[in-house]
Amino acid sequence: MTGLPEISAELATYFSLTAEVLGAAMVASAAQRLTDGSIDAGQGYFRRIFRRDSGEDTPIALPEGRSEQRADQLLGALSTEDRQRLAAALTAWLGEQRDRRPDEARLAELMAAAPTSHRTYHVTATGPNSAAIGSVGNGATFHFGGGSRHGDGA
Repeated sequence: MTGLPEISAELATYFSLTAEVLGAAMVASAAQRLTDGSIDAGQGYFRRIFRRDSGEDTPIALPEGRSEQRADQLLGALSTEDRQRLAAALTAWLGEQRDRRPDEARLAELMAAAPTSHRTYHVTATGPNSAAIGSVGNGATFHFGGGSRHGDGA
C-alpha cells in the first residue's frame, strides 16, 4: 500500500489547483471531510470537484498527465491515519496561504512532514523462544534466546 510520503507531491497538485480555481473553502471542506472520515475510497471526490457544474458544464482543466481518477485512487489508497495526517497538513497549509497563490510544493512538504501517531503495544509471551509482536516499524531487529547455546555436545 502506498503511504502519504510517496503520494504527497501528486496529491498536492490537485489540492493546490482546487484552492486556486475553486477557493480555499473547498479545500477546508475537504480537510474536514477527511478528518471525519466522510470521504471514502472510490467515492470519486476529485471527479466531482473538477467536473462540478460551473454554470456552463465545463470541467476544470487539469495539468497534462493528471486525472481526477488518479487523484481519487491516490486518496483512496491512504489509511485512516494518513487521511488524518493529510487533513492536518491541509489545514496548516490553508493557514499559510491566505492572500497568496497556492503553493503546491509547500503543501507536499507539509504532508510529507505530518507527524505520525505513536502507538504503544503491551504484549506477553511465555516459553523458550516465544515471540509476541504487536507492531513492527522500520528497522526492527529481533533476537531470540539469551546468550550462547551450548547443547549436550552435539
